[in-house]
Amino acid sequence: MSRCAATPMYIPLPGDMQNMINRLCPMIEPKLTFRNGRTRARLRATISIQKLALVATGGWWEKENLDTLSLIVQEMAADMGVEFSGAIIRPHANDLRHEGVLTLDGQAVLTAAKLAGHALIEQGQIPADLLDSISRPLVSAEQWILE
Repeated sequence: MSRCAATPMYIPLPGDMQNMINRLCPMIEPKLTFRNGRTRARLRATISIQKLALVATGGWWEKENLDTLSLIVQEMAADMGVEFSGAIIRPHANDLRHEGVLTLDGQAVLTAAKLAGHALIEQGQIPADLLDSISRPLVSAEQWILE
């Protein structure tokens, strides 16, 4: 049995994310190593991934609801011996649109997300102010609860 065999997870992990994790497994050597006091895997020599970033949206109001997913991706990066470049998180993503039309706030979030992608490519990291802009509340918690 492969060490990458799917383990049941009792968190709100989308099926597509589990599929992505499963597709990364063949890129990992089956031989384990120890780095910084932890058992880790490593990428096969033919794989040249240098960084791993997370882009995630959620329907719940708090961005913290995506923390577990972010930790999973951080651990995957550490297991593969690549840099975790950060998490672009968009909570209550449905509020980017109103009655199916992209709002001004929604457009600002998408523009910031595009700038974040450019920054990651050009500078190797995403500025914190862009990450904050992307994940900022679009409505108050009280408004969101009443919707």
